[in-house]
Amino acid sequence: MKGFLVPLLLVAAFPGVLSAVEPTAVADGLAMYRIGQGEPVLLMPYPHASGRVSMAESRLAAVLIGMGRSVITFDPPGAYRSTREPQIDTAEMLGCGIETLDFFGVAHGIDGVTRGIDIVGHSMSGFCALAFSIEHPSRVRTLVLIGSTSGWPAIKKWGIQKQLGQDRRAYRRLMWHGFWLFAGLGNLADHKKLDHIIDQASFVDTSYVEEIEISRDDNRRPPPVRAAWPGYLRRSNADYRDRLDELQLPVLLCVGRHDPQTPPVMSRELHDGINGSELVVFESSGHAPFVEQEAEFVCVLREFLSRP
Repeated sequence: MKGFLVPLLLVAAFPGVLSAVEPTAVADGLAMYRIGQGEPVLLMPYPHASGRVSMAESRLAAVLIGMGRSVITFDPPGAYRSTREPQIDTAEMLGCGIETLDFFGVAHGIDGVTRGIDIVGHSMSGFCALAFSIEHPSRVRTLVLIGSTSGWPAIKKWGIQKQLGQDRRAYRRLMWHGFWLFAGLGNLADHKKLDHIIDQASFVDTSYVEEIEISRDDNRRPPPVRAAWPGYLRRSNADYRDRLDELQLPVLLCVGRHDPQTPPVMSRELHDGINGSELVVFESSGHAPFVEQEAEFVCVLREFLSRP
């Protein structure tokens, strides 16, 4: 059963801090955002859309805006304010990224000279940011991966199902809800409960964890449509380990020492495979160093992005 449940465990339902943000534009059902002032950064959204708010309203977006950057992002098809029919695969996420950049016209410098854009990704959005940078290198200037992974094999080998072994109660609950969801028999309540279990494990300071409201009707409602992403990930065996050396651009890898979802070993694998990459381990953080060690995270990120 373990092998079937692994991909369900990469979620990132961290609370947002921005008030409701309306899309800058909706084109062919794709909601696109540009928020804040300053030089733009592409913040890749979570492909499973497991967070309770759009990436445009997330804590990470707020941190980047607070650094004086404008955030460009989009809602994956079928999630939040995007009404486009979802395909649920990597090509869809990368295509939406290209479409968003083209709409805002930010990937090209003066006189049409391509200079690329800084891209930031966290958790599974980091996987998509990695894939985007490898498949479309001319679009990218620098890449920042926070608690990220090279793909399915790394998740299967080191994912949260390996890290929760000592907490037997949490492990059993995680496997129970994950089993029903992956079998296609789960409901919205299972989805929310799984998110909460993983949230609890993902913070060193659990005061950051917000309760997830579960109504009686949730037992009769299906999980979100993009919850199908983990199944796609496993079926496709998505993996960029053998292409990491194609990245010829500055790459910053950030990870929390106590991250159970994407533990430091996953970032070390990326670091070993990406020439010239930098790895920073945040000693007092779990899966979200931009939450638990925000000041230190901003300092590291600001220094990296300010280089010529």
